[in-house]
Formats: sequence, structure tokens, C-alpha cells
Amino acid sequence: MTPRDLLAVSPEFLAKAILHRREKIVDSLPSQMAKRQDERQIAANLAKDSRAKRDDLISKVSNLKKERDEAQTSANQIIAKLKILSDANSTNQFTKLIEIEKLDDESDKDSLLNIENLQTEIDEHKNWASKNVESKEISDDLDEMRKNAKKLLEAGKKAHIALMELSKENNKVQSIWLENESHRRRCESRYTKLARCKKESDSAIEFWSAELTGDFSELLLDSKRVSQGGLSSRSLMKQNSGNKKSRRKN
Repeated sequence: MTPRDLLAVSPEFLAKAILHRREKIVDSLPSQMAKRQDERQIAANLAKDSRAKRDDLISKVSNLKKERDEAQTSANQIIAKLKILSDANSTNQFTKLIEIEKLDDESDKDSLLNIENLQTEIDEHKNWASKNVESKEISDDLDEMRKNAKKLLEAGKKAHIALMELSKENNKVQSIWLENESHRRRCESRYTKLARCKKESDSAIEFWSAELTGDFSELLLDSKRVSQGGLSSRSLMKQNSGNKKSRRKN
């Protein structure tokens, strides 16, 4: 259709055509929005549930780390005292019992092995003390220290093993949550687009319904200018844009 053909179409006809199109859109939207709303709600529930599981797992991991680290710190303190007391009461020093370094990686199997080795060395220290420490009082103190250290190491070991297991589950739960959250956002976006379309269509219906009761004088300003040989609104926009660029250069 040429510009001349468009100018030949009556404003009332164009207004009614636009109004009819918008009304058809509005009529079709409720069922679509209801469907998208159901999808949106289901997706939101899935994302909420998976997030709750993720947060619960994070809390468990945090508690286990705290339990493990506290047990490790206390065990290290006892081991340090144990070595000092052993060395002070024997000419033959016990060269093992190296304190555990801080465990940062809950899936680190080498760290678990270090704990188990230290437990074994505590047992070895018992045999060493029976041969190298003469004082019964000191031997009893060392025995009590070993028991406490082993108890703490066992608690830390159990927490560390639990962390190793949870780290596997954590990756799975995190992946599920990310997938569900991504799906929720897509559903939210689809519903939002329909809601925006309805709002725009309602505004258009209101506008064109009001125009049909008038004389279209404001809407015909551009048409009259073009019919009288003037520039179209598009040409005017280009002209104004060119003038602005020219002023910037100057």
C-alpha cells in the first residue's frame, strides 16, 4: 500500500480496524494468562522447594564444618601439651604426633587419612610412654590426654566423613535449584509479557474508543501537512536529527 493509498483510507476505518485488532487480542489473553499463571505458580513452588533444600544443606555443611574444626582445634591443643609433657619426662623423644593442619576442603580424602594416621600415632605413643616414661603420675596424665585427643579426633573424623558425603549431594541439589530457578524466571518472563500486552491493549482500546467519538483532528495533522506537500513525520524526525548533529559539530 502506497502513502497515497493510506491517505485515502478514512481515519474512522483505521481507528475501527485498530480497535478491533486490540479487542481480539484482549479476548484471547485471559486463557493464555491463566495457563501461564499455572506454569508460573508450579515453577515458583519448585524453585522455592529446591532453594529450601539447598539452604538446609548449606546449614548442615556449616554446622559440620564448625563441629569438625572445633574438634580439630581442641585435639591439636591436647596433642601439643602431650608432646611437651612427654619430652619433659623422657630422654628419648617421641618424634611423631604432628598436629593436623586446618581442613578447608570437606571432600579431601588426604585430610581424612591424616586424621586416621594421627589416631594410629596416638596408639603408638601409648606403647612408647610405657617404655620411656617412668613416673606413674605422668603416665596417667598422658593416658588421659590420649583418650581425650582420640575422642576429639573421632568426632572430627565423623564430621569430616559426613562433609565428604554432603559435598556430593550439595552439587546435585545446587544444580537442581539452578535449573528450577532458571525455569521460574522463564515462566515469570512469559507471564509478564502477556500482562504487559493486556495493559497496552486495554490502553489502546480506551484511546481509540475515545477517538471514535471525536473528529480525529489531532491525528490528522500529519496527514494534512503531507497532502499539502509538506514533510511526513518520519522526514521531520530525520531532519531534526540532522540539525542536532550539525549543531554538535559546530
